[in-house]
Amino acid sequence: MFKTLFRPSSAQLIKQMGGEHNKLALEAVDQLKERLCLQDGTLHGADLNGANLQGARMARATLRGARLERAALNGCYLGAADLEGASLRGANLADANLREIRLLNADLTGADLRGAHLACADLRRVALANANLQGANLWSAVLAGARLEGADLSGANLTGAQFDNATILPDGTRWTPETDIARFTSGSTA
Repeated sequence: MFKTLFRPSSAQLIKQMGGEHNKLALEAVDQLKERLCLQDGTLHGADLNGANLQGARMARATLRGARLERAALNGCYLGAADLEGASLRGANLADANLREIRLLNADLTGADLRGAHLACADLRRVALANANLQGANLWSAVLAGARLEGADLSGANLTGAQFDNATILPDGTRWTPETDIARFTSGSTA
């Protein structure tokens, strides 16, 4: 009965979600999901820096402008989520399922995206400088205007990926229709 009397507010749950204790963070995600707060804008601009959300399931979540710097998001499911303008600098997204994610104007500088599934992702004007994308699946991802300076694309799948002349490649040059992307992906994934 006490449990039903004390119902944490959404703000309290967001604070719990941003903590370093994975079990508590995932419990907060589940409660926010039950309240339909993942898609209604409640998490816009949320401060989740350093959060331990490893393995979280947040399909279609709306986290526009959220701060997830150095967050542990490895193995999480953020399919079709909206993280436009979010900061994920140094975040761990290894093996995350980010299929159809919207990361327009997001900052993933130095993020770990090894083995991440980014098929059909909207990565327009995303900052991926010094990001680790080894073995990532970027099939049909939109990388128009993306900044990939220093990014490791070894073993990444870029089949059908869309670039434009504003896309900055790992070597600091701009993409052109003559660019051989395979020179960046053919390296070792070890």
